[in-house]
Amino acid sequence: MTMTVNTEQPHLRHLVLVGGGHAQIAVLRNLAMKPMPGLRVTLISRDIMTPYSGMLPGFLEGVYDADEIVIDLSHLARLAGARFIAASVDHIDPDARTITVKGRPPMRYDTLSINIGSNTDLTSIEGAAEHAIPVKPISTLMGRLNPVLGDTSGRHISIIGGGAAGVEVAFSLKQRLPNCRISLFQRGNRLTPEYPAGVSRDLKSLLERKGVDIHLGQAVSRIGAKSLCLENGTEIEVDLALMITAGAPPGWLNKTGLDLDDQGFIAVHPTLQTIGHDNVFVSGDVASLTRDPRPKAGVFAVRAGQYLAENIRRQLLKRPLINWTPQSRYLALIGLGDKTAYAVRGGFGLNLGHTGWRLKEYIDRKFMTRFSDLPEMAAPAVNRSLVNADDDDPALAPMRCLGCGSKSGFQTLAEAIDAARVMVAGDYPDLAASTPITEDSSTMAIGNEMVVQSVDAISAIVDDGFSLGRIAALHAISDLHASHSKPASALAVITLPPAMARLQQDDLAQIMAGAMTALASEGAVLNGGHTAEGPAMQVGFAVTGTPLKGINPPAIGDGDILVLTKSLGIGVIMAAHGAGDRLACGDTRQAALSIMAQSNGDAAAVFARHGGFMMTDVTGFGLARHTLSLLERSDEGLSAEFNHSALPLIPGAETLIRAGHASSLDVMNRQAAPVVMDPLLTGQGLTPTIYHDPQTGGGLMAAIPPRLLDAVLADCGNKGVMAVPVGKVIADGLGQIRAVP
Repeated sequence: MTMTVNTEQPHLRHLVLVGGGHAQIAVLRNLAMKPMPGLRVTLISRDIMTPYSGMLPGFLEGVYDADEIVIDLSHLARLAGARFIAASVDHIDPDARTITVKGRPPMRYDTLSINIGSNTDLTSIEGAAEHAIPVKPISTLMGRLNPVLGDTSGRHISIIGGGAAGVEVAFSLKQRLPNCRISLFQRGNRLTPEYPAGVSRDLKSLLERKGVDIHLGQAVSRIGAKSLCLENGTEIEVDLALMITAGAPPGWLNKTGLDLDDQGFIAVHPTLQTIGHDNVFVSGDVASLTRDPRPKAGVFAVRAGQYLAENIRRQLLKRPLINWTPQSRYLALIGLGDKTAYAVRGGFGLNLGHTGWRLKEYIDRKFMTRFSDLPEMAAPAVNRSLVNADDDDPALAPMRCLGCGSKSGFQTLAEAIDAARVMVAGDYPDLAASTPITEDSSTMAIGNEMVVQSVDAISAIVDDGFSLGRIAALHAISDLHASHSKPASALAVITLPPAMARLQQDDLAQIMAGAMTALASEGAVLNGGHTAEGPAMQVGFAVTGTPLKGINPPAIGDGDILVLTKSLGIGVIMAAHGAGDRLACGDTRQAALSIMAQSNGDAAAVFARHGGFMMTDVTGFGLARHTLSLLERSDEGLSAEFNHSALPLIPGAETLIRAGHASSLDVMNRQAAPVVMDPLLTGQGLTPTIYHDPQTGGGLMAAIPPRLLDAVLADCGNKGVMAVPVGKVIADGLGQIRAVP
């Protein structure tokens, strides 16, 4: 009897982190530096890039760019070995130990940590929800303020709330926008009531010297589109109203069953555990300490982080927890504009000028570095002595790409199929030949009906099981769209990493929900499948459809225009993200994921309305090889000439290519379809990388006769379908892929 030993460490417990606040990122850093084998960690956050509140004044003043004050949660999660889901939680059931993202199955946890911050209370002033810009969440504030920060005209900007945050924003905006009128409205009779009276007087005097209008004891009762009204009836014309008042907890917490305080914040012990649920931790603004409460300030959340990380670890290991006692005396540095700062500690305050700013900047940058520049855990090196010195096989790549980038190369697959075909043909000469590798799908007759079949699988290009299921299903069905077929059914083949049965069940539920939602939107159903366990997650689908009636695509001819329906660069972006390049984070990676999650069905429907065209979907073999396969269906002598400047690229992809990033499949794709680059392009330092970049969930490319081009493009525009002419077909007998300026 032979016994197989599983060397993979299975997932035994599940830690879910909701929100990416200051304390939570300390947990991720702790897990990155001291991993816990057997622990599955999932971070769920609405924001991919989380702003550091301490540097917000510098951003508003113009000292920092937006990318300098944010931490990439997806990158930090990857270093910690955590899964990252970009979504918002809308329900928690602490008794069932589940959390729910809207439209998805519940996810179980063993230990939960909540650090979601608070929102600006927009219900306290009439019209605030419609017309004011709230300071929290900060990520929303940054986006909505961008147009204002670029306008140097004499606007009137009102700031409602005279606490430390409101005062600091007033200083920053007046420095950034000297021609704007800045007014600060405070309900109470002095600014910064959280600080001693002497500090309040100092800050008021400094604001007045800056030219800020201060209205004390004047509460705002209503905010309009271009005005605000005070409680005494005075109406003031304003162009913009910023709400920097007390924070409010998210309303959905009321339905969770967690113990809340009178204001709706989650009540916690000094251990940061919730009242009544020892396996739920809460920190940051959304937490309310039952003993020794403190103001909602980032300085406390930062200090609490180390205690939160330690107590989560202790709770998982069933060890005694430690109490966190917020500091009673702490240093607060308030930006005054012009790179100066005011220091407050205990009952004293002092304008430290530029020295204070340098101290503040040192502290802030040290914090950012602590969570941005973690050391990468080195992967075991390949033993190069076992291979030839010049071998560039993808297996030797320091990091294998996920998604389509993890598949076998075109040449490897083609030669393997040919070898197998030769052997089988000798024994079964009457068996019909298999579909050529250049085809997207296989069409066959079953009885009196024609059916179209295809199969595709991807590795876990995204941590979010729901998104992975959707992307994988749409990726497989794309072959049917490329063949002018209507999807009907699918069979799933899913490989899951080792884990406790309940964790694998959660994985399957999320993957299946995402896949079935995507299939249903295409008019297809999931009819079964197979699951297996392996070292890494992989999701695939065998799909079946029927040919659309009345579609008879013409053969590709000389002069046909090649039209592409999605932007390129998915492979290089995901490869760069996996390598830890910050240029591949945030909006850049999210744009790639959004493209992968888009169906090709709408584009295929437009093309079908015009009689249909020969087309392919651009996926794992890259633009060049898929184009060559498309042309070879009509004539092996056809060439394609691409207008390089016309290629639609995901923003950031070209920068990453110039930085040297490429998918691990790049080399094999180059060998399968070399691209002849015009000397003018190579003279500009451009490489053919984008032509070989594997596109998980890439777009369709159709060969459209010139006489139909304008009508097709107009129809695509009316239907909201991207369609970009990127090149043309040339009957030159060379069978090449060329790129010209």
